[in-house]
Amino acid sequence: QFVFEEHVMKMDVPAPPLLLIGMEGFWGTVLSITVMYPIGYFMPGDDHGSYEDPFNTWAMLMNSKNIQFAFVLYFFTIFFYNLFAVLVTFELSSVWHAILDNFRPITVWVTDLVIFYYINPLFGEVWTTYSYIQIAGMAVLLYGTAIYNAPNDGSLLLEGQWWAFGIDLRDEYDAIRREKEEAEADAKWESKRQEFKRTRSSFMESPRISIHTQALRGIGAQHN
Repeated sequence: QFVFEEHVMKMDVPAPPLLLIGMEGFWGTVLSITVMYPIGYFMPGDDHGSYEDPFNTWAMLMNSKNIQFAFVLYFFTIFFYNLFAVLVTFELSSVWHAILDNFRPITVWVTDLVIFYYINPLFGEVWTTYSYIQIAGMAVLLYGTAIYNAPNDGSLLLEGQWWAFGIDLRDEYDAIRREKEEAEADAKWESKRQEFKRTRSSFMESPRISIHTQALRGIGAQHN
């Protein structure tokens, strides 16, 4: 999905991020109403004889202020989540989207801990022995994110330090920097070339137009 979103927003006729979000929401709604809801309704279950009764869901939504408030809150939360997620893909890449998306469960886990210990112990999550494994996983994730975008600014460079575990990528970093500098130089040269081409075209065409216009005016004056 992330790669497809990047392709759609960066192809020859790109789709704006908000249009992409709207189309995803539109087709998701259509598929839910025409496919998923009928399947859930006709499958046997405990919800008035169905696995999921959409009519019962609608009745509860219409008759409960709490559900209406939760629905509106969830709607805007998901909207802004999808908006910022697509903007990450648009401004950076689908790979960065996938990396940063892994921080979502970490954020939820920390929030659950805060709720349990500082707000209400009936909710949230308690710290257990296995929480140390989650901490270790979070450290690996942060480490991978820090070294992924090297040697760009803000990255963690692997140049033989203790955190690099003996890995030295100085040569690779130098090659990447040279390629980046060459690409920037080529882009500047192309920009100057296009600017010179426009200036030269304007300089060369203006006298011809002026002479042609003067000739037509002279012919018109002779006829008069």
